[in-house]
Amino acid sequence: EYTYRLDKANGVGLPKIPVHPIGYHDAESLLRNMGGHAPPDSSWKGNLNVSYNVGPGFTTHYSTRKVRMHIHSNNEIRRIYNVIGTIRGTVEPDRYVILGGHRDSWVFGGIDPQSGAAVVHEIVRSFGNLKKKGWRPTRTVIFASWDAEEFGLFGSTEWAEENAKVLQARGVAYINADSSIEGNYTLRVDCTPLMYSLVYSLTKEIPSPDEGFEGKSLYESWYKKNPSREYKEVPRINKLGSGNDFEVFFQRLGIASGRARYSKNWNTEKYSSYPVYHSVYETYEIVEQFYDPTFKNHLTVAQVRGGLVFELANSVVLPFDCRDYASAVSNYAHIIYNLSRNHEEELATYNVSFDALFSAVKNFTEVAASFHERLQQTDVNNLLAVRSLNDQLMFLERAFIDPLGLPGRPFYRHIIFAPSSHNKYAGESFPGIYDAMFDIESKADQHEAWEEVKRQISIAAFTVQAAAETLKEVA
Repeated sequence: EYTYRLDKANGVGLPKIPVHPIGYHDAESLLRNMGGHAPPDSSWKGNLNVSYNVGPGFTTHYSTRKVRMHIHSNNEIRRIYNVIGTIRGTVEPDRYVILGGHRDSWVFGGIDPQSGAAVVHEIVRSFGNLKKKGWRPTRTVIFASWDAEEFGLFGSTEWAEENAKVLQARGVAYINADSSIEGNYTLRVDCTPLMYSLVYSLTKEIPSPDEGFEGKSLYESWYKKNPSREYKEVPRINKLGSGNDFEVFFQRLGIASGRARYSKNWNTEKYSSYPVYHSVYETYEIVEQFYDPTFKNHLTVAQVRGGLVFELANSVVLPFDCRDYASAVSNYAHIIYNLSRNHEEELATYNVSFDALFSAVKNFTEVAASFHERLQQTDVNNLLAVRSLNDQLMFLERAFIDPLGLPGRPFYRHIIFAPSSHNKYAGESFPGIYDAMFDIESKADQHEAWEEVKRQISIAAFTVQAAAETLKEVA
């Protein structure tokens, strides 16, 4: 009630162009008869047997035709409700592990979000049973049911903004619990590199639900079906993008985050998301009859999400591995450098160097290794020593946050990861450098464009070096 409200006309994120979903048949007819200019390049073309002209107007035979849209939208302010539950920690009650998922949906929401909401309920029930038997977590566990996710992640964002100072000081991790399934092929995990080792060890303890993998672990079936492209000996883990409730926790506050769900075979099923996504056909029946008839994949996802929360809340030493982060950052630095080599002449002309970034990555790698050597020698019964090391682990993700944000995107503040500025659902590494170099040859002022690349390299190098400093032994 005390918050100042922006005028609705100036609200951030409100769409300016009216949009309405239409069926395939109508869309094909419109595309087939579209006149005007040809598409600028192949990325504007699909696989239909049409020209994909972009208008204006229609072809000769249809030049007098018009398309009318009747939009009946009422913009009004509505109250939304987040539901929050907690189990207070016994040793570190001021350290929070959060499990959150939304419950609002477009139409029936049989998959998005109710397949996730059901898993949240089951995890809460399981933790409740443990609590009845006298168990308490080491750290406080927060369960959250978010409202208004589909309208722009409003519920989670408003809660995180209201509690930002507390969360920045006390937030250990956030596990997202949206749709539990988007296919039935194998597990899919997106998370911070800090959680890689935890995810791998946990999935080795969970039985695989996949046919042909009876008696084997989830890790084995996941690795067989989706091996990592960078590290062939482990399953693939994706970078966190956006489009879901973890965004504010990870991208803005720097809280280690992760998500897990059962997914399709992305190598053969190349369409975006799943076919009934956000449609009237997304019902309980389609889940029960087609996606997961025995609900065994739901159970597996519940075990992964619940297991992550349990380990993060109950381990004496936080199950984060900085060495995995160092390895990932090194890999990302080489990827962005190799991308820059498509412009060898410009790199030389404008004196662009990645040396500072590689030096910072090297320092970070060495400090991360040293930190874990020190961690292994720590007496776990020395609560003050453990607390100090846990704080260093917890705050590492925060070290990658730039309070000024990315250029043109002040709410995206993570220097290592951000949603691609060209695809919000996909994650991009070193996004400041990547965005500065994207389509750089078309920039009018080449000197200014490459100066921005140099500035972003400098910011990235400073941030990685600063992160390394946070892991050094306290003098």
